[in-house]
Amino acid sequence: MIDSLPGVVALDHQPDALAISPDGRSLYVLLTDGTLLFLDTVDNRTTGTVALSEGGFVAPAPDGRLYVSSPTANAVHVVDTTTRTLLRTVAVGGQPHELAVTHGGRRVYVAQDNQAVSVIDTAADTVIRTVPLSGDVSGLVASPVAGGPVYVAMDIDNIAVIDTATDTVVGTPVSVNGEIVSTTVSPDGRLVFAAGGEIDSIAVVDAATDTLITKIPVPGWPSDVVVSPDGRRAFVAVSNADAISVIDTATFSELRRIPLQGAPFRLALTPDGLRGYAAALRPGSLQQFPTRTRTATMGASPEAVAVSPDERRVYVACTGADAVAVVGTQDAQIATGAGANAVAVTPDGQQAYVVNCAEDTVSVVDTQGESVVATVPTPGIALAMARDGRHVYVVGGGLLSVIDTGTRQVTEALSVPEGAQGVAVTRDGTRLFVTDSSTGTVVVITTSPLAVLGSPVAVGGDGGLQSVAVTPDGRQIYVANTSSNNVSVIDGLSLQVSAVIAVGQFPFCLAMSPDGRTVYVTNLESDSVSVIDTNTRTVVGEPISVPRSPQGVTVGGDGRHLFVTARNSYSVIVIDTTTRTVTAKVPVGPLPWGVALSPDQRRLYVANSGSDTISVIEISPTPVRVGSKPVAVALTTDGRRAYVADSGSGTVSVIDMTTTALAGAPITVGGLPRAIALSHDEKRLYVADSATGHVIVVDTAMSTVLGPPVEVGGTPSAIAVSGTRAYVADAGSGTVSVFDTGTGAVVGEPITDALAPATVAAAPDGARVYIADAGSDAVLVVDSDTLTVTGRIALPGTPNGLAVSPDGHRLLVTMPALKTLVTVDPASLSVIGSPIPVGGAPHGVTISRDGRRAYVANAASDSLSVVDL
Repeated sequence: MIDSLPGVVALDHQPDALAISPDGRSLYVLLTDGTLLFLDTVDNRTTGTVALSEGGFVAPAPDGRLYVSSPTANAVHVVDTTTRTLLRTVAVGGQPHELAVTHGGRRVYVAQDNQAVSVIDTAADTVIRTVPLSGDVSGLVASPVAGGPVYVAMDIDNIAVIDTATDTVVGTPVSVNGEIVSTTVSPDGRLVFAAGGEIDSIAVVDAATDTLITKIPVPGWPSDVVVSPDGRRAFVAVSNADAISVIDTATFSELRRIPLQGAPFRLALTPDGLRGYAAALRPGSLQQFPTRTRTATMGASPEAVAVSPDERRVYVACTGADAVAVVGTQDAQIATGAGANAVAVTPDGQQAYVVNCAEDTVSVVDTQGESVVATVPTPGIALAMARDGRHVYVVGGGLLSVIDTGTRQVTEALSVPEGAQGVAVTRDGTRLFVTDSSTGTVVVITTSPLAVLGSPVAVGGDGGLQSVAVTPDGRQIYVANTSSNNVSVIDGLSLQVSAVIAVGQFPFCLAMSPDGRTVYVTNLESDSVSVIDTNTRTVVGEPISVPRSPQGVTVGGDGRHLFVTARNSYSVIVIDTTTRTVTAKVPVGPLPWGVALSPDQRRLYVANSGSDTISVIEISPTPVRVGSKPVAVALTTDGRRAYVADSGSGTVSVIDMTTTALAGAPITVGGLPRAIALSHDEKRLYVADSATGHVIVVDTAMSTVLGPPVEVGGTPSAIAVSGTRAYVADAGSGTVSVFDTGTGAVVGEPITDALAPATVAAAPDGARVYIADAGSDAVLVVDSDTLTVTGRIALPGTPNGLAVSPDGHRLLVTMPALKTLVTVDPASLSVIGSPIPVGGAPHGVTISRDGRRAYVANAASDSLSVVDL
């Protein structure tokens, strides 16, 4: 699943430090030129500035003062954040850098370059003492607990502890066996986290025993670390990967990465923990990122959502697309062989072939089972797939090997130069072109018989030939020359060089557009992609900027998107070829190289040479065409079938999830089906028909309508089943009707307390029923025995969707107008925490079986939000 890129706030100068005010309303950004910016965290608008002497570090105090270190002035500036004025300057000496404000704000501890920490009394803003240390200080952090210590990163790889009651160093410094560049403490004061750039890890120290617990691998130079207010997550700035690593603090493991547009080196979180800010290099900018939410593009007008029991798939009813989008939630990592560096997929999409250049093998991957099913012994550095998918051509180690994809064995081999680096096959499959980096030539080979055709084509330069690509008509062959920073064009008829095109530095890989009109060239050392027009054989426009060593490249089937592996940022960059802009970044494994698309253009395969794996990324959902205007979806508990209410065609579509296809013809129910629910035993499906005021009952085994419908009246638009009862909401009449699922008889009188019931949901134990009332901006709590309202939960806006967690301890409510998801505690009848930002007009919501994630369908922004609970 490809996430949206976080927003970027451009700055006039490079940011040096940042912090967020205690109330979360303001972000303080100190630039390298000494300008202190005040930004509104709602819209990232600059609301004020204070001119200081230089960049340094910042630390806010609870009373609204901000302390700013000034190394060359040997002082700390005190800024009033209310009036946006400099109050005073406190001389501290020793080139101060990092600052830490203690709990309650009574003291500020200042790290100095002279093996000491100064202590400022904030009541008078004067230095009251200096704490000597036995080594150089690289940073410090104060425990958030009252009376807690200050932890000092010292002598690169040690953490010393200062008792704030006596301002003395206590105990023996804790060694983390690696350079420390940043430290932070969990909200409960029990854990200390230290980021170590050179050792690519986060050290975790037990604050009670002052012992090293573990080191969490975080490849890519971790440069800063912060912990969420609830202590469940740590966020790490991974500078060389242009990303934020999300760490589970319970398991000490990396959960995922949030891609950024630049190298983060300083982080700050809002007090509610829902948003983070990263000060980024290359270019100098500030980037805001969601800490708990991922968002992916769906089909038009997603209305409802359901998740499979294993949470590997999500089903989104897209009303505007007449389809259900099937979304894979987990990108796969498949172990192949040592030095996985090139990949190609068969035209039927069933197999992927991966060259393992460090062990002279080719792995054959079953793409459906996501596992290696065969290993072919043959040396290789590059490969090409025949258009008919019958053969794979592999070059490397002085050999061209032909693998039969049916038998998965080498059937022919031909000696080629030891310097062979690239191979391409013509569309008709009759010729191969192999680059020889040692001699600067291209060897032309016929495939039947397998033989060298004539003399090698001299391309010139000092060698260094790499990738090769052929136009669909076979008339032009393009060759990347790394040593001379150009691309040579060979005439396919005369087999002579007809043009030489200057590109960027160290052109490495080539990709031909499907129509043959454009060649894309990755320039490894100039961090760019050049675009060549094959008609004029010239570079068109300026190179597209792709930081962190762009290497492998492929083009989407429609030519609209380019996929580039950024070797040093462990990611794939997605580029819109029309606008030439980066639209997404996808985290993959270490040192990604080769990249290939599945024939249906829905999966991306990336060879990770640094981890001997391939990453399998779903780049777009699989649409299943259903009836007109699908508005609701229900899954069986085994995840094998999905039922879809087609409001525009008066049908219910049934999807077989093992084949991701319709299971027979839609079931005609008539009218305007708006909501559906399965019985507890899943033998019956209940369909609320807004046109007739009926609930239609469907036999799921036979896919037929049973007997007369249940008459509830009005315009029913939501339904929930709990035990032997069904609850049907009618927003038009402001009622919720109840009927017995065994007899079909209406139970008692309708519940009339809601003004406009939008959704209804039952607690897992069936004791309570919850009604999202759009008319009164509240959730009503109904006792299922008496059918009376026993509680009311006020909401900050108008509700739409409603979901109950599997343990019944939490309700989630979507707020379309506010673009948020609200969490409700049914025990205390109150909203808990801040509203979680999602997409535009969130409607349907569901919760995973383990209760850890919520999935939200955003109707106005055509997106799906995945929320970490």
